[in-house]
Amino acid sequence: MGFASDSVLGEPDESALIVSQCLTGGYGYPTGYIFEILRGRGLVYEAATYNFPGRAVSLPGVFVAYAACEPKNVDQVVDVILENVARLQGTEQDLQPQWFDRCKDVITTTEALQTETPEEQASLAAVDELLGVGYNYHASFAPRINAVKLPMVQALARSRLRHCVVTICTPAPQLVKTAAGGRTYGSFPPVDLTPRGVKHDVGH
Repeated sequence: MGFASDSVLGEPDESALIVSQCLTGGYGYPTGYIFEILRGRGLVYEAATYNFPGRAVSLPGVFVAYAACEPKNVDQVVDVILENVARLQGTEQDLQPQWFDRCKDVITTTEALQTETPEEQASLAAVDELLGVGYNYHASFAPRINAVKLPMVQALARSRLRHCVVTICTPAPQLVKTAAGGRTYGSFPPVDLTPRGVKHDVGH
């Protein structure tokens, strides 16, 4: 699913989009509302979300949700993904404040682990310079993520994660009944984000 986020590298909303990615589908490794529900119900092989920013306003990016499943599960999988991207527009309780706080830890820790060596840091700095945000752009990555507040994610979801295109690739299209059009959610069911044996999702 491609959500019309119109994201751009280096924009003010970039950090909130990254946090939204982790909340719904993980960052660097899978977790989040979509992954835990779909895997917990045994509906998918894999599921994740990604923020792909564009290089400029004239070439914007997209927020993507992805899952791989058996043809018979497609309708349920689509419903769960749409519901849990919409969850970002919900109340503080819908988003689960503890998970929101831990999510920022997941992002900053993962990013630090991916840029431990001088070679990794130099490579990232070169790419950032090439893309126009400056060689030292990632030096402020963790502070920008930690500065994201829950209302920022809610506001972003309401304005930029509301419209999407759903693409389904299946060898059994006759099993798919997903209808086109808008969805409205009056409430959101609870999500178990503390699966047994997953250390980063266990409360401090």
